[in-house]
Amino acid sequence: MEKLLKWSIENSQNASTDPDSQREKVPNPEVLAQLFGQPDDAQLMRAAMDTILDPNVDIETKETAFDNLEMLVENLDNANNLESLDLWAPLIEQLANPSPVLRKMACWVIGTAVQNNPKSQAALLMYPKAVPNLLRIASTDPSKEARLKAMYSLSSAIRNHASGYDSFKNAEGWQVLMSIIRQETQHKFDEQTQNIPDSQLHLYESDEDIRRRSIFLLAGILSTEPFEDKIEILRSLSAVPSLLELLHVEGSYSAIEKIVQILLVIAKSQAGFTMEEKEGIRSGLSRAKKDGLLDLDETENEELTAEWRSLEQEINSDKK
Repeated sequence: MEKLLKWSIENSQNASTDPDSQREKVPNPEVLAQLFGQPDDAQLMRAAMDTILDPNVDIETKETAFDNLEMLVENLDNANNLESLDLWAPLIEQLANPSPVLRKMACWVIGTAVQNNPKSQAALLMYPKAVPNLLRIASTDPSKEARLKAMYSLSSAIRNHASGYDSFKNAEGWQVLMSIIRQETQHKFDEQTQNIPDSQLHLYESDEDIRRRSIFLLAGILSTEPFEDKIEILRSLSAVPSLLELLHVEGSYSAIEKIVQILLVIAKSQAGFTMEEKEGIRSGLSRAKKDGLLDLDETENEELTAEWRSLEQEINSDKK
């Protein structure tokens, strides 16, 4: 009550001669929260983590706490406060939680906190286990939902961030990414889901969406320099044959678009394509167009149309 009285007196005294003071005054929400004893965002973030770490709290309540934390870190300032509040370490530890639901939620919070946020991207990288753990979940976690959120986190963590890319590269991220794209980890799912009831298999089975997220992430990585270094890594991993195979079978318009973008970057590099690869690209693009995935006569995607034309020019050149 004393705080409220003091606030009222101060604001009435400042309203005397200032013309702007004649307008209706809207008190600062944070000031009101302090006056009436309501928790601020920092307190809410701490409370959410306390709930998540409490061994006596059930999974459903912890999931709700994670959901609240994810909404709070949508705010850039709150996301950047994770470090000052000492919340990054316990958050990253949740990536190893036995519950697939909580692993998924941890990935989700991390991805939201670092998305388009260089300060939080740098803060995440201060924890050496963060990116390797995200890669582990993305490639081998039995939970499909956890894998999808791990891909979201990885994409947010390394996008337009050189140090993030270095961490990804040093953790054998390229190898993991190509493994997912080739779906070489399918046998691991078969082993891990042997005793899972049929009613719960939808939470664990492998999914095309994960492969497509990997393609999107690969395209994002190749959208920034150094191009030649990255293409050399792709070549060393025999990525081009895998991409050409996908070009012949992929049924997603957006995934085909990303594959075209990736191939265009390679085409413009010093490496270029072999004649055999060029023929594979021609037949793959022809298939995609035939199936309506690249209808350039009617498409509204001018950028993709331009990329298609550029790729056609590159593969029809005499570079190789």
